[in-house]
Amino acid sequence: MFDDVLEQATIDTKTAIDRANARLLVLTNEMDRRGVTETAHALSTTAWLRHRCRMTGREASGTIKAARSLAEMPLVAEQAIAGSIVTSGVKLLTRARDRHPEAFAHHESVFADVATYLDARDLRIAVAHWDQAVDYETNLDDTASEADTKELFFNQSYQGKWDMQGRFGTADGHVINTALRGYIQGTYLDGDDKRPMPRRLADAQIGICRFWLDHNTTVETSGGEKPHITVTVPYEILTGTRRQLPELDGHAIDPSTLRRWACDAGIVRIITDADSQPIDVGRRTRTIPPALRRALDLRDNGCTWEGCHAPSSWCDAHHIIHWAEGGDTNLTNTQLLCRKHHTRTHRDDASRPPEP
Repeated sequence: MFDDVLEQATIDTKTAIDRANARLLVLTNEMDRRGVTETAHALSTTAWLRHRCRMTGREASGTIKAARSLAEMPLVAEQAIAGSIVTSGVKLLTRARDRHPEAFAHHESVFADVATYLDARDLRIAVAHWDQAVDYETNLDDTASEADTKELFFNQSYQGKWDMQGRFGTADGHVINTALRGYIQGTYLDGDDKRPMPRRLADAQIGICRFWLDHNTTVETSGGEKPHITVTVPYEILTGTRRQLPELDGHAIDPSTLRRWACDAGIVRIITDADSQPIDVGRRTRTIPPALRRALDLRDNGCTWEGCHAPSSWCDAHHIIHWAEGGDTNLTNTQLLCRKHHTRTHRDDASRPPEP
């Protein structure tokens, strides 16, 4: 195909899909009205759609509901079957009609017209404004209850991975979105960064949480300790002299991640006997003291990786020669690296064979 033919074929295909979806609703409603599936198969229309059209239960019931609503909107249905109103627009208008059937009947001709040229966002806004004009008090109550919509499910699977799913109101969602998008904005300056958007957002969320853990000065938990991650690891595993993966809460983690964390962490030396019972506990020390970190911020002014311009607030303090291998914790043996390049450095180190 020539480029212009390819473009038109894509548009025609999308229009055909929209027309077919509208026709599906019209046919489904007619089958439901006649009771065809009940008579011929002793099945409800919803059950028949699940069985014969391979729909999920939710999809089938939604199709029935939309079909019945579209049947009450002849002008909208006419435009939809012609392919002039896209599928998302039909769904939006059926929901509006279900909320205010009598008011919608008076304004159907207007909606059947504007839905042929407004995009999905503008049509949604137009319907929302109409909805407020019809019933402001209900919309006011809806926005108040919507503002209290806050759910976050964050659970660890038996494999050690974490699954997250959440739902937030409009305002709170914008706060989260602005923070995440603001965090990843600087990554677009790196032309070699090929991470897809879901990965960028995940890394941004981790970075924001780490920043809070590193810089909060007010929140404390039991025993006066700030929120922190505790990792217990044998010295031989940390230094790489024992071929065994480090563990966090019983699940194996990447050795390079552990070494990156250990570059700037609170360290407590615990000596155990043969039965792993503690027999001596040393004083807690921090590998990068605050004064050294301030000096690094002043000297490096951000990530020291060639060509990277990440600011200091995005950076970790990295031991050039790891302290577990005898490296000193001083200005000469440390540098700032952003999270991406700090991870890259430790992974490169982990891939090198040990020196004889």
